[in-house]
Amino acid sequence: MTLADAVSNPEAADKWKVLIVDDEKDVHDVTVLALKRLVFDSRAVEFLSAFSAAEARNILCANTDVAVLLLDVVMEDENAGLDLVRYIREELKNKMVRIILRTGHPGQAPEESVTMEYDINDYREKSELTARSLKTALITAFRSYRDIATIKSLNHEIESTQKELIYTLGEIAESRSVETGHHVKRVGEISALLASRYGLAAEEAARMPLAASMHDLGKLAIHDSILNKPGPLTGAEFEIMKHHCELGYEILSKSSRPLLQMAKVIAREHHENFDGTGYPYGLKGAEISIWSRIVALADVFDALGTRRVYKEAWPKEKIFDYIVAESGKKFDPELVEVFIRHIDDVYKVRERFSDDVPK
Repeated sequence: MTLADAVSNPEAADKWKVLIVDDEKDVHDVTVLALKRLVFDSRAVEFLSAFSAAEARNILCANTDVAVLLLDVVMEDENAGLDLVRYIREELKNKMVRIILRTGHPGQAPEESVTMEYDINDYREKSELTARSLKTALITAFRSYRDIATIKSLNHEIESTQKELIYTLGEIAESRSVETGHHVKRVGEISALLASRYGLAAEEAARMPLAASMHDLGKLAIHDSILNKPGPLTGAEFEIMKHHCELGYEILSKSSRPLLQMAKVIAREHHENFDGTGYPYGLKGAEISIWSRIVALADVFDALGTRRVYKEAWPKEKIFDYIVAESGKKFDPELVEVFIRHIDDVYKVRERFSDDVPK
């Protein structure tokens, strides 16, 4: 029996489950000693131990509610930890568990390349980990796991609370950043206006305010240090930020309701560009859903006119010039024409949902 087994209480079903995967017993013992008194959100921690990636696979299959994985890279082979990450995300389809990679061999698993190529949530060198930094990493991971779990559980109540739920989730995602208070509502209402003027069916246009409000839901799983960074993101940080499109899609993909079907497409595609230079898939032109093309224009328009942690609000003339210049590049040229013809109505929406108006 390891120290992790000794301090765990299997009768406490409401504890946070943390799986330590490392081939060194001392690492398990030191980790548990540092964290055994940790309590977050009124819940203590239950530790599970695996000394190989193969053992971890069995534990993860039997414990689908593991919240955090503290994962070594080099175990039975030099890529055992990274192969386990792929297994978790691609075969188990587990997007919930927060994966913190801990390595004593950073040269074999460089931070930037690993962060870009593998769906992990944090990267730490063992030499830099103190008890305090480990607790901070765990609390951040628990908070992210909790928020995603909350979203997934709320989907079960979608039949009776659909409209309220959609707006609530949009507000939760928005509140993770220190950006504008009414951005979600403005994007939704402007998207509905453009959809109607473009000629979409009335039923589709009516869904746009709620569906568009979910476009950044995946940011729930993005660390605050990246989401609210006042300066430019590094390459590795930007790769992490880009994951919010797929994360939003995953959260919304469990429902067959037409509204959430629309919302999941928008969440995945709203950063695609008309000329194929966007992400996550580099879709081009009509390969991008018309819903996503509409939200992309509405989102950028409102974001440019709003003060953010990394920029001041742009004046109207500069925004107009930018959107015209990006017609056929970032934006659908037909939608830009619709936007220009109805720009007065677009600004009326901005005024109606101004950040000066109480929520």
